This record gives sequence, C-alpha cells and structure tokens, in this order.
Amino acid sequence: MEHHIDFSFSAPYYTLNELSDQTTDIWIVCPGYGQLGKYFIRRFDVFDSEKHFVIALQGLSKFYLPDQKNVGASWMTKEGRETDMQNQKSYFDAVINTLFNSKPLSNYRIHLMGFSQGVSMISRMAAYSKIDFQTMVLWAGGFPPELEPADFNHINRSANLKVVIGSEDEFYALDKNYQPEVDKMEAAIGLKPEIIVFEGIHEVKREVLASCLS
Repeated sequence: MEHHIDFSFSAPYYTLNELSDQTTDIWIVCPGYGQLGKYFIRRFDVFDSEKHFVIALQGLSKFYLPDQKNVGASWMTKEGRETDMQNQKSYFDAVINTLFNSKPLSNYRIHLMGFSQGVSMISRMAAYSKIDFQTMVLWAGGFPPELEPADFNHINRSANLKVVIGSEDEFYALDKNYQPEVDKMEAAIGLKPEIIVFEGIHEVKREVLASCLS
C-alpha cells in the first residue's frame, strides 16, 4: 500500500542580475528536461542587466545524464504526477515569497518563459499561482492537457503570447505534430499566439530570445 508523508525539502533556484530600485522587468524561466537552472539562466544575459532580473527554477528530481558524468534535472514523470505538481507549486511559491516578500509582482513587468519540458511547468505556474504576465514565451514544449480557460481568467487580455520553435527541431514540427499544441495554448490561455520560427534545432538561441520582447 502506498503512503505519502510531508517533510521539509530544500531545492535550489538561480538568479541573474540584481533586484533593485532600477528593476522594471522580472523573468521567471523554466529549463527543459535534463537542464540545470544555473546553466540555462546564462542565455538571459541578452537583456539589460540594470532593468531585467531573471529567476531560473529547476526540476526537483536530478539524475545522471547518459554520459554518467554530468547531472540533469527533470520536472516530472508519469509516476506520481499530482504529488509532483503540488510540490512544484510549493517550490515556486516559496521562491517568489522569499525574493519579493511583501512587494507585489504587479510592481514589475512580468515575463514567463518555458523551454521544452519547462513549457508545461511555467504554464501550470501561471495558472495555479495566478500570475498576471505581460509576456509568456512557450518554446518548443507540450502544453498541459488539464489547463482550461478558467485557469487564465486573471490575465490581462493585452498580454503577449509567443510560441517559438526551431525549423529543424528534433521533437516538433510546426506543420505536423506541434500545431495541436499551439491550438491548445490558444484555447486555454485565450490569447492569439505570435509564432516565431527560427533556423535551428531544439535549443534556445540568445538572438531569438531577445526578439521576444520586440
């Protein structure tokens, strides 16, 4: 018989730049399967360091990558999904509460970004934690099937939804298996997505990332 128990759990998060009186924009970002936040966050150095403060979350489960030397992280598997989702929400809320304390996120322009497996994570966090974002960038990843319009009734209808995918992505092709994901995003979030297709594979390119604010 399976049982569950609550206990204290410590997990890392990563920041880039300083949160100061000059900060105008907050990025909350989720890397993909096998990626660590401390490396993923480096790609956000394309933004003005005085105005943009970046927070990289990380999957709570770590494992050795196939080379058996480097370590990666994962958000969840099909096993115990509901428990994993609740743990992730608790982790996310703890990070935000620690960083901002009593200062509301509404004081800033909020940008959310998820890559690959991180797309489902950042989408769930936007829905469950009721984040009113200005920009959401969903980059080559699947959208959570359980999310629906009622989960996003808190967002401003002038917000921007950007869907990004490489022309040679190994896992998705916009004209084949990715269009259904785009349709689910639009139906649930209620925003017409801007589709950005760049020359490249399943990767985050700095120059494409920078263009997501244009």
